[in-house]
Amino acid sequence: MRRSVMFLALLATLVAPLAAASSGSGLQSFGHGVTIDQPVKGDVQVYGGAATVRDVIDGDLFVFGDGVQFEGNGRVTGNVIYFGGRVSNAEGRIGGRLYSPTSFESAAAAMTRSAVILSLLVVWLIAAVIVALMSGRELRLSSVELRASPLHCFALGLVALTSFVLSAIVFSYLIPYLIGIPLLAALGVFAMLTKVYGTIAVFHAVGTLVAGSKTRDQLARRKWLRGDLAMVVVGLLVLGAIRMLPVVGPLVWGGASVFGVGVALATKFGRREPWFLVWRPADA
Repeated sequence: MRRSVMFLALLATLVAPLAAASSGSGLQSFGHGVTIDQPVKGDVQVYGGAATVRDVIDGDLFVFGDGVQFEGNGRVTGNVIYFGGRVSNAEGRIGGRLYSPTSFESAAAAMTRSAVILSLLVVWLIAAVIVALMSGRELRLSSVELRASPLHCFALGLVALTSFVLSAIVFSYLIPYLIGIPLLAALGVFAMLTKVYGTIAVFHAVGTLVAGSKTRDQLARRKWLRGDLAMVVVGLLVLGAIRMLPVVGPLVWGGASVFGVGVALATKFGRREPWFLVWRPADA
């Protein structure tokens, strides 16, 4: 920031012969601080110094330098925007809002976070469309299981996630023996597939609840909100909108992941087959 201030001051020295220029629309200063000891009608801009406000500024105050100091009857009817330094004795003296580097950084961080979330939602949308087109029947069966036994799916999801973590810890100790690497890779792939499929099944369940608990024939007769793909997209949009919320969003999305892992394992990815061989007596 110091280099930027020096650059602005040098540029002002080369371009403008005067250190400060004032006009009927406000005041601009380059290269040094400014003391406002008489009313100013318009905006005040200070580049490369501090601003001492002792009278009324009927407009906005922009300071790029060493902060703002309010004294006497000084006040600003508009906004105060500053980079560098700090603002002193400003209680009740600013009619608008006070913008600081921290507020701009917070806004930029919020915009970046929203952009990342939207990008991830687009990836989820592509994956959801592909899975819905390839395995619509399996998603429908998993969605039915989730809506019929939510507590069972949630408990199974918690147990499965705990097992994934413990298994990864155990396999990590086997890495020096070159046995843990393929085991960790297999576990990671299985956990990822389980999470992706299960979360998309949760999208289907949420979309079905939003569309109304109707039979398959009734849904098929609809012009809109019909079919497994529509249910998945609607559910993704609903959960995606909730995901944008600061605190509630991550909690809801994490809960959806637990439900998804549970329903994926409970239905064996919608195929409803036993995980292990079932003994049956031989036919005579």
